[in-house]
Amino acid sequence: MLLPGFPLSVPCKSFIFVQILIIVQFNNIPDFLDQDQVETALVGFVHEHTYRIEKLVYNFVSKEELHKMNQEFLNHDTHTDIITFDYTIKKALRAEFFISMWAVVRSAKSHSQSTENEVLRVISHGVLHCMGQNDKNREGKEQMRKSENRFIKMFHVKQKSHV
Repeated sequence: MLLPGFPLSVPCKSFIFVQILIIVQFNNIPDFLDQDQVETALVGFVHEHTYRIEKLVYNFVSKEELHKMNQEFLNHDTHTDIITFDYTIKKALRAEFFISMWAVVRSAKSHSQSTENEVLRVISHGVLHCMGQNDKNREGKEQMRKSENRFIKMFHVKQKSHV
């Protein structure tokens, strides 16, 4: 078989060409999080839900910037921990997330969580919305929390395997 489009096509019985482009971008990620480990956990987590990552961009911004975005795009005059812009098509995840560490730290304190676990929860929360999970009612909130806890656990298991 000759492979069209390659500068040099080589006759062969079978050829498997796998191109994996996983794009997860972090802007202003907190120093205490290892970007590569978060990405590895995200890839595994998304794969478990039979989705794939096309492009995810996480932006860590000030509380003022996220508050302004919340007013402008959602007409909410409140602080929030994350705003998700979801461009997912079918099972190909494409999204941009804006996260306020100020809100994450407040949530961590009020729920007696570490800041690391709370930021991991928020990271997974955005992706879960892109994969169709909703937290509008009690059942949805319980399922969302279980899924977030699963992601946090996956992160810590993968992190220990890298030590």
